[in-house]
Amino acid sequence: MNASMDALVDVSVTIEARPETVWSIISTPEGFSDWMDGVVRFEPLEGSPFRAEFPSFATVISGEVETFDAEARRLTLTWGVESGPQAESFPAGSSLVDIQVLDDREGCRVQLRHTRLPSDMEVEQHAQGWRFHLSRMALKANRSELDGSLSASLEGWFAAWNEPDETARLALLQGCCDDEIEFRDEWSSTRGVELLSLHISNSLRFMPGWRLEPSGEPRVCRGEALFDWRSDGPSGEVVEGTNHARVGFDGRLRRVTGFPNP
Repeated sequence: MNASMDALVDVSVTIEARPETVWSIISTPEGFSDWMDGVVRFEPLEGSPFRAEFPSFATVISGEVETFDAEARRLTLTWGVESGPQAESFPAGSSLVDIQVLDDREGCRVQLRHTRLPSDMEVEQHAQGWRFHLSRMALKANRSELDGSLSASLEGWFAAWNEPDETARLALLQGCCDDEIEFRDEWSSTRGVELLSLHISNSLRFMPGWRLEPSGEPRVCRGEALFDWRSDGPSGEVVEGTNHARVGFDGRLRRVTGFPNP
């Protein structure tokens, strides 16, 4: 069935990452290739040929960059099948993909419109495909943001749990946590860095000689993180567990829930 003249794919996703981070994925061949799991070639300028090879699908997409606006963070390109199963019905450069990165209070929003598709079936399939790829973009961008910032926050987090000085401990928590951080474990439920600092103070008071240390590398998925810990007692006792955290794209901890291992 042929698509109607106004048929289009119009999808968007909110991404917990800076607009500049997401734009770097869209606007460079390296970022685009990693995002789409293909081999993508183009120059960041209008009129540049665009070519994307997807060996696992025996398909090559090609077209031309029509708009490259770094200030507006907008990329528009023609899109169609150069070689592959749909080459005759959906030829190279026959459709138009318009991608723009917009500011959003949660980080940014990516708006994607795909027009000039040859059939309703292609509209449906590309809508599903673009939703999947935008979701993958959100994951990659968020992980990219947290790659360095979360490590710094966790360094401050563990240092705070071992810091006996109240002023120094509060400064560490303010550096790695939101002011209204929520912390929950089997012994407490607090909100705000001041109450969290008080809880840590009580832990140090009633469990003298124990130290909290990280164990292994954190795992990150879409603003959620898991990081393991161990606490060593003065007589050789060991307690281990895992924290589940909600993390801002700046790496600051918003909510942490602790789970001791059974």
